[in-house]
Amino acid sequence: MPIREWIVEVVASVHARMCSYFFDEFSIQIEELNQSYTEHETIDIHGLTAVIGVGGPASILIAFSYEQRLIDELYKRMTDGMDVHPGEEKMYMESVAGDIINTVVGNCTMELQHGRHVISLTPPMIIDHIKHIHRTKNIVFISKKYTTEFGFIDLNLIGPGNLFDKNLDYVK
Repeated sequence: MPIREWIVEVVASVHARMCSYFFDEFSIQIEELNQSYTEHETIDIHGLTAVIGVGGPASILIAFSYEQRLIDELYKRMTDGMDVHPGEEKMYMESVAGDIINTVVGNCTMELQHGRHVISLTPPMIIDHIKHIHRTKNIVFISKKYTTEFGFIDLNLIGPGNLFDKNLDYVK
């Protein structure tokens, strides 16, 4: 499968799995607000961000950036009934963010594997204090913004920029 088609498949698969996961696991409806392709030097992130690397026909990064109100609600639901000791809240909140992206992207791997390309995943990395991700040469950001009743979540894909034009159409 050509890299360009695979990237489109990644975006569509992660979008579909994220929406179904939030609804099935948390009864939280997600509504897509917009999608953009950007060559700006940075993308702004908010709240807590979980990043996972995906290897396949191309190497890409996928990031879920949670508005604080949303991650607070997800944390509350995922730790309900657990004995969280004072001072451990941040560790568990970061674990929630990492578990969600790991589950969503991990559930996409079978449909993303084509031919001899093995799909690999890195462990989730959590970004909490950084408010921007800086673009390096030949990299593009694809961002989808979603809303829920508890706040926003952004899906960002960071990948090779020479594959897209400004309308997110693939360069022939």
